Amino acid sequence: MKTSLTFAFLMLAPAAACWAQSAEKQACNASVDITDTDPKGTHVRATPAGAVIASLKNSTSDGWIEVHLTGQLGDWYEIDRAKLRGADLPTGENVIFRGHGYLHKSVLGVSGLQNGGAIYSNHDTGSSPVDLHAAGEQQVDLLGCWGEFLKIHVKAGIGWTRQVCSNMNTTCA
Repeated sequence: MKTSLTFAFLMLAPAAACWAQSAEKQACNASVDITDTDPKGTHVRATPAGAVIASLKNSTSDGWIEVHLTGQLGDWYEIDRAKLRGADLPTGENVIFRGHGYLHKSVLGVSGLQNGGAIYSNHDTGSSPVDLHAAGEQQVDLLGCWGEFLKIHVKAGIGWTRQVCSNMNTTCA
């Protein structure tokens, strides 16, 4: 009996590992910031954990890089463009990457919330509120995306919002 259970476990283990790795891609349409401080830049990959196809580098003293998310696949975010932002830059696009690539969740984030922004329990404004008047200046951790919503963790808890601040030089009050 013990041998049968061990054999059954060993047979199911590879299948369980495959199930865990086969997360479905979630479509997104939101912008976030690169929080990676590596002076060599942040690597954009062809596939999750795949080959590096570009390196996004902030060439300004007070600027930042904003990326547009088109999807999420586990710990990886799919992007289609990146823009260099900052007060000392001319207005306009300032696109530094256009194409299809992936960034790991560890290099992305948001600088805060729009002051008074709403956070909901689900990616639907009809869902119950977590905080309808969130403070703009608070720690915000990026957890995921769904359509135009970002899943975040703030002082009030975990929820979904469309009202993030992607300006790293102001509080978006």
